[in-house]
Order: sequence, then structure tokens, then C-alpha cells
Amino acid sequence: MSSTAGDSYSFANGSVYDASGQVVGTYHTDAAGNIDSVSTDEDHNGYVDTVIADTDHNGSFESAVVDTNADGYGETVLVDTDNDGDFDTAAVDTNADGTYETTSYDPAGF
Repeated sequence: MSSTAGDSYSFANGSVYDASGQVVGTYHTDAAGNIDSVSTDEDHNGYVDTVIADTDHNGSFESAVVDTNADGYGETVLVDTDNDGDFDTAAVDTNADGTYETTSYDPAGF
């Protein structure tokens, strides 16, 4: 979700609201009520723009998917494989064929 200083988001009933009260995404919770993942559609084109997940609830995201060109397909995938709080693996599918043309790994994180 894009954000600038002073922006605020609220979460209720599975929806994410921006400061104006407009729905900009959804969220999923586990059985205990912890938020597992958040997806956004901030440009309101009907396609998901981003998905982030913190399924172990340690405060850092284990994975993220980004639709970089608003076509409804997540071209960029980021993963924290060693659970240190930094994304260390990335893959990009530049032509939306389901095969990642570019992959990268940096144990120090990006």
C-alpha cells in the first residue's frame, strides 16, 4: 500500500480502508484473530495490486506479491526464506507466462 506521512488505514470486517473511508483492500485472519495477509487494490481497477503475508505473526513479512503493471498478474514475488525480517529471494515474470525470467538471492536481504 502506498502511504505518505499522515495517511492512516483502518481494518474492519475483512476490509482495509484508507483515511477517506474508501475500501482499498482486504485482509485475512487466522482462528485467533491475527492478521495473516493483506491484499490491496488502491487504484480500484478490480485487480489486486499487492499481497503481503506474516503468517507466523512475528512482525515481519514472509512473502509479498506485486502487480507492477496493473494487469491483474503478480509479476514480482519476494520471500524471506530465512525468517530474519528481510526479503532475500525475488523473482520477476516479465511476460506473465508463469515462468520467472529473473531470480535473485541475497542472504543479507534486499
